[in-house]
Amino acid sequence: MKKGLFILTAAAILMTACGKKEEAVVEKPKKPVVASQVKKEQVSDIYTTDGTIVPQEKVNHTLDTQGTVSTVLKKNGDFVKKGEVIVKFTDAKAESNYDAAKANLQSTKNNFEKFNKLYEKQMISQLEFLNYRDAYTNALANYTAKKSNYDKLTRKSELTGLVGNLNLKSGNIIEANSTVFTVVDENVMEITVDFPGYWLSTLNEGSPVTLMVSDLGGKEFDGKIKSINPIADSETKKFPVKISIENKTKELKDGMYTKVVIPTEKREGLIVPQQAVFIRDLLSYVYKIEDGKAKRIEVVTGATIKPNIEVISEELKPGDLVVSDGIFGLADGDEITINNETK
Repeated sequence: MKKGLFILTAAAILMTACGKKEEAVVEKPKKPVVASQVKKEQVSDIYTTDGTIVPQEKVNHTLDTQGTVSTVLKKNGDFVKKGEVIVKFTDAKAESNYDAAKANLQSTKNNFEKFNKLYEKQMISQLEFLNYRDAYTNALANYTAKKSNYDKLTRKSELTGLVGNLNLKSGNIIEANSTVFTVVDENVMEITVDFPGYWLSTLNEGSPVTLMVSDLGGKEFDGKIKSINPIADSETKKFPVKISIENKTKELKDGMYTKVVIPTEKREGLIVPQQAVFIRDLLSYVYKIEDGKAKRIEVVTGATIKPNIEVISEELKPGDLVVSDGIFGLADGDEITINNETK
């Protein structure tokens, strides 16, 4: 009985051993990545603000007296040269005042010239001479004022540029001191922003500025600091800084809204390509390459120097390699293979 039990047990063990298959060891494939070096370079902190772009040269043309539109010779968007006629007006009062002032000037001039000769010959008193001289002087001043109002009935452009805000039709009555049209020179645009005193000493005239214009889909334009007001605004307690932008493509228009990025003080920092930094749970990380593996390291980002970005971490130093492409699907500790030359 015991012998039979032993034979059955041995057979069972043999069958179990024969039924097992040797499990194969599957190696996890290495993930290909592109690597870039951590570099130490000069970086700048940035101050970001916003504002509205305006032309450097812009003239609102007004009518000093009331007038009625006679002829409109241009339209919005037309290019005009300085001195070109844009609109003609009529105004009976301005015209009659001019005619009267002109006639009075001629009369007083004749009297002045006549009595000046008599005074030189000592045939009239000095008091009489001064009366005629003063009358002529006053008539000249009155004529100049009336002529200015009369001349403005033929409204000419005071600037070479583009016509805007011209919304007049023949027969329109325009009140005195109303703006009748505007001319802008779009070659150079500018914007004035408030800048904090903390960084004011880092700015210089001619320093570069970047503008990202919202109305043009965030398109970037280069600008330069034109002037720095050394007196702070009484309300904002910041210092007005004027920025100049060359508008070579004529894309920038009066009134466009833009974001303004101004570099401030320079210092040394570690930089990596922008695409090397990724976000997890609102924190920034890079994958540092160590011993053929990807090591996830938390970093704090600083200044942006496109196409690079400053990173701050005690675990990084110049010359370290980080993954700059191939981050998707990569996990901490994954074995990697670099398939590029070090950037």
